[in-house]
Amino acid sequence: MLRVLHAPVNIGNQPWVLSRQERALGVCSDLVVKHGSWLQYPADRFLSGSPQMTWRDKLRRIAFGLLSPFRYDVLHYYFGQSFLGSRAGRGHWHNFIDLKLASKMKRKIFMTLQGCDVRLSDRSDRNNRITMCRPGHCSEVASCRAGEDDGRRWFIQAILPRCDRVFILNPDLAHDAPGAVFLPYANVDVEASVPHWPKTEGPITLLHAPSDEGIKGTRFIADAVERLKKRWPIELVLVRGLPHAEALKRYRAADLVIDQVLLGWYGGFAVEVMAMGKPVACYLREDDLGVLPKAMRAELPVRKVNPETLEDDLEALLVQRGRWPEWGRQARAFVLRWHHPGRIAQAMVRAYREPGAPFVLDVETESQEALRCAA
Repeated sequence: MLRVLHAPVNIGNQPWVLSRQERALGVCSDLVVKHGSWLQYPADRFLSGSPQMTWRDKLRRIAFGLLSPFRYDVLHYYFGQSFLGSRAGRGHWHNFIDLKLASKMKRKIFMTLQGCDVRLSDRSDRNNRITMCRPGHCSEVASCRAGEDDGRRWFIQAILPRCDRVFILNPDLAHDAPGAVFLPYANVDVEASVPHWPKTEGPITLLHAPSDEGIKGTRFIADAVERLKKRWPIELVLVRGLPHAEALKRYRAADLVIDQVLLGWYGGFAVEVMAMGKPVACYLREDDLGVLPKAMRAELPVRKVNPETLEDDLEALLVQRGRWPEWGRQARAFVLRWHHPGRIAQAMVRAYREPGAPFVLDVETESQEALRCAA
């Protein structure tokens, strides 16, 4: 039986959902993380109860990291880390020693990159008219310029070439990680998500969930909505600082969702609410979308907005409120087709067995639910 380890962090719940789907395919797939987080995402094992590790926790992490290549055939790492490695440790001989050991033992090494683990802040600022990687937006811009970007460049040059396959969840990362393959989010059991269609009458609940307000462009959203309140019965609900299960309860009450207006792509949060049948608006950077499968790009149901014209863009959506349930059905059908974790797991297991083969998502056979929603 193929033995797969997802590690060492559970960012956005993607590793957990993917590992459960791999288990359903008969793979021995585990998720082991260094420690938990306030989001309370699950894992098969937490090596520490909190980020403030005791010396016993550190020994446990070292032992597990060094033993993992002996226990597993595939090591699937996330967010530019291993148990014993990060870009902050560049220059130390022992940095990423567990990944290096796995490479020497001819284990298959995969890395999924999710954003600021590899995104070069200076490159994004230089090449994009709209980006969060600019002073006044993301609060980490100064530290990125002072040293984080150098760490990312080291990681790109020294560690990524040791991986058999590298995946990116955000299209813009293709500029920074040569040879990486775009991977749709697989963070939600989309078929199990119960639809909660948007209302077409009464007060409007506009929802935004900023994990980082500077990156998501929250102030642009809040300012635009404040002006629109003079003409529309809008309530802006900001969901932040809640455990994942509590946040989901808030999502169900939304009529229209704004994911972000600076990043250029939607995140795992948008997949969650689209699975619930919510129409989603966000800023899409067209220049990055060439890495998507052509059919996926053609079918994108996300409503495009721009931070420079956000008030007008949102009002254009508000006047079409009668179509929101239709848009919600399109969104749910889209995630059932392109973000179905079972299909993505099937493609991933094929890649585990043959890393050099083309990575192709099997989306030709629609689920009955997707067909019903699209009708």
